[in-house]
Amino acid sequence: MKHKNKTILVTASAKRLGKLIATDLVKAGWGVAIHYNKSKQLGEETANELLKIGGKVTLHQADLSITSDIEKIIKDLEEQDLIWAGLINNAGYFKYDNGVSFDTISLHNHMSVNFTAPTILTQALAKYTLNFQKKKKKTQGFVINIIDAKVFGLNPDYYTYTLSKQAMYGLTKMSALTYSSCLRVNGIAPGITLLAPGQDEKEFIKSHKKNLLKSSSTVEEILNTIKLIIHSKSMTGHVILLDGGAHLAPPRRDVGL
Repeated sequence: MKHKNKTILVTASAKRLGKLIATDLVKAGWGVAIHYNKSKQLGEETANELLKIGGKVTLHQADLSITSDIEKIIKDLEEQDLIWAGLINNAGYFKYDNGVSFDTISLHNHMSVNFTAPTILTQALAKYTLNFQKKKKKTQGFVINIIDAKVFGLNPDYYTYTLSKQAMYGLTKMSALTYSSCLRVNGIAPGITLLAPGQDEKEFIKSHKKNLLKSSSTVEEILNTIKLIIHSKSMTGHVILLDGGAHLAPPRRDVGL
């Protein structure tokens, strides 16, 4: 349990993939900051579950499209007893539009959650780590951005969502370069991993079969990749693609349509 005094903020970690990431981190000995937006009950349930297995857990509510909410999370993390050591930008806004139908609200929502919030949180962790280095010079933080394999196999669907994830990819590169003295910044670009809301098992399996390897990313692969990034001290500015080869032969339309 060597990480017990260090905490990782996982955005959108009350449910689905974020909860699974947070649970795996706690099992590895990390403290975890659970973030939720509207899922208060699920956030509390997740926090209690992790506390029962011995985790050090804090719970944070924030609408990541509101700057003051993001700033409150940052302040809370800076004032806690645990050391803020890592950030996993898992939260995502995902709504269909295309290049003709999108409006400014859709563009704003996608960019706010998928790009602006991660940018602000990354800057905050960098400042926090630089200040901490004054006390302990060898300290280094890390950021892992959950992007999307779609960025590497483009089609025109989910237009502003895709733009926001492309921006997140650029953020991964730029922040790795900019904050190299205090942070390692990497990303994971998964393909279809979990059932989408309203999708049945048959459709889910069918979407996997469209890939070159007849399969896509799994939760276990993503968790293992997070561990790899955390422990690979020479890795920064890199995005690991987990999509069953879909980017090599991308569909003309999104597989969910």
